[in-house]
Amino acid sequence: MIVKGKVRSGPEQLAAYLMRTDDGERATLLELQYGENDLRKALIDWDAVGCNGTRSEKTLYHAQIAWETKYQLTKEECLRSAQILAEDLGMANHPRAVVLHDGGDKPHLHVVFMRADIDTMTMWQDYKNYVKHERASFRMEKEFGHDLVPGKHKVKRDRKKQPEFPRAESSHADHQQAARTEMSLEERKAQIVAIRQPCDDAHAFKNALEEAGYVLARGDRRGFVLVDADGEVYSLSKHLAGDIKGKAFKEFMAPIDPELLPTVDDAKELQRQHTVAKQEARAAQEQHEPVAKSDGQPEPQKQPEAATDAAKAKQEPSPQPEEKGIEASKFFRQQSPAKPADAAPPPVDEALEALKKSLADRQAKEMEKWADLHAYEQRQFEFELDKLVAGKTADFDAIQQQERNALKARHAEKRKGIKGILDAIENRWNPTLAAEKTKERRRETALLKRRQEKEREDYLALLEQNRQLELENLKERQALRLQQEQRKHAEEQDRNIRDYEESKRIRERMKAEQLEKELERNESLREGPPPPELGK
Repeated sequence: MIVKGKVRSGPEQLAAYLMRTDDGERATLLELQYGENDLRKALIDWDAVGCNGTRSEKTLYHAQIAWETKYQLTKEECLRSAQILAEDLGMANHPRAVVLHDGGDKPHLHVVFMRADIDTMTMWQDYKNYVKHERASFRMEKEFGHDLVPGKHKVKRDRKKQPEFPRAESSHADHQQAARTEMSLEERKAQIVAIRQPCDDAHAFKNALEEAGYVLARGDRRGFVLVDADGEVYSLSKHLAGDIKGKAFKEFMAPIDPELLPTVDDAKELQRQHTVAKQEARAAQEQHEPVAKSDGQPEPQKQPEAATDAAKAKQEPSPQPEEKGIEASKFFRQQSPAKPADAAPPPVDEALEALKKSLADRQAKEMEKWADLHAYEQRQFEFELDKLVAGKTADFDAIQQQERNALKARHAEKRKGIKGILDAIENRWNPTLAAEKTKERRRETALLKRRQEKEREDYLALLEQNRQLELENLKERQALRLQQEQRKHAEEQDRNIRDYEESKRIRERMKAEQLEKELERNESLREGPPPPELGK
């Protein structure tokens, strides 16, 4: 059996992936350790607890368990596999969801854990999770009687039979990327190798990549990456592994300093600008393309530029010398002409709008997470309050039952000895007195019953009032927390906009100063050197 897994975020996307049926598989929810039988709601609640309780982004752990097709696991064996994995990972007490994907070529099991520990409000760490996966796989194979699948670590690996463990040529992310770009990993490797082979050095290779539509960029974790026109990122060393790798690859790319290359985000922006420029150029070409004549006559030939300029000079009248008037004062600004009614609106600052949109999107996501957390807190608090009310009600009922038992015991008490004989004689010779005593006891019991019912009703009303008050206090605290978060977001947005506008003013002032210096330099070059001084 093969076990793999990793930490991740995105609870909604994960829930949709686990329960989808568009790929021909049957998705069955075998277990959900949550109050409601809703996988999407459970994963969202788990993510909200982890995000707001521990400030972590990857709040879920998604694991997969696969077995050979010749075996068939029952529901009990699937749940036992999930329990074994939880024990070896150290998350036996964490809530989990188990989903079986069956019906395809390879049936497998998905197990999703909530990483956050509610008691300590800490996040489970995935340290050496691969070793834990193999340990769990080994236990499953031994318990279910399956064939032993070789592994990479000492738990399952035989060093004599496996001196070099084979590595996968491609990953699931590579297959997804190939599906998006409609080019397989092998085809892209062959393309990049073909681009590199005729190049003498790294700079020629960089230019050839740009001609092919790629941008060489600086990766976050890898030295060099490629960004295509669609914004997809590829590892350069991985795509050249079949042609040049290791030390030879480092020596070949040594002339290029990664710090001088654009980042991945900058490269994506460059590709976007190139795409927009190509679209605008194509649209302009289609707009200015000459229409073919219907009579088949050839278009007139274009005249040389010099002849055209001469003809224009003959047709246009020579400019008249301007009349000298009163020199405009340099202390008063000239009035600008009236602005036409159909003037174009001021240009939109795309960078500022993008900044505002990014801040608004992040604020919306954080507010959504806070709303999910508050909903989870309310449900958990209501559950705890209901337990508390039920416990207090049970204690109150027990106290009233003790009071009724005491009254019943007092009514049934009989005096002993001579006093008891006298009571018996009195009841026998005076039945009216005995009936009055019985009636008094019944009346006392009825009074106690009515009093206890009234007290219980008042007590339950008080408990419900206190419950509603506690819920209102919780909602007020949550509303205050949301107001504080919104105020923080507003302050952050104002601060970012001020910083952006200040940096924009600084850049414009620097450009103006640089332009002024350039004009002064050109003016000094046009006037020439100063005349020589006369001798004595």
